Amino acid sequence: MWPTLIAIVGVIAILAIGIALFFRALIKNRWLKQHGTRIIATVTDSVFALGLGAGQSKMIVAEWTDPRSDTTYQFRGLVPSPARVKLGESVDVLIDPENPKRSTIASVASISRKMR
Repeated sequence: MWPTLIAIVGVIAILAIGIALFFRALIKNRWLKQHGTRIIATVTDSVFALGLGAGQSKMIVAEWTDPRSDTTYQFRGLVPSPARVKLGESVDVLIDPENPKRSTIASVASISRKMR
């Protein structure tokens, strides 16, 4: 009885954490769309990531240097697998002007427009 109860509590805890993280990401993205500053970052890396459901996705890494502080920030985000990403291309990123580490990749249209 106890092992079953512990397993059920564990599954519920894992689901609750997953749901909380999902909603946290949605709230962050909504806030950045309303209050964030759009910048253009340069793609420095692209790695295939496992996909859920029908497709796969890519993890892209982009960098941007703040001209005021000369600090370089690195941004990561998932893009659909059909997006063909080349190193050195530009991608739109929304950042919190007060904390540029709080960011989201806003648009991959600039890197997948021609579907090379």
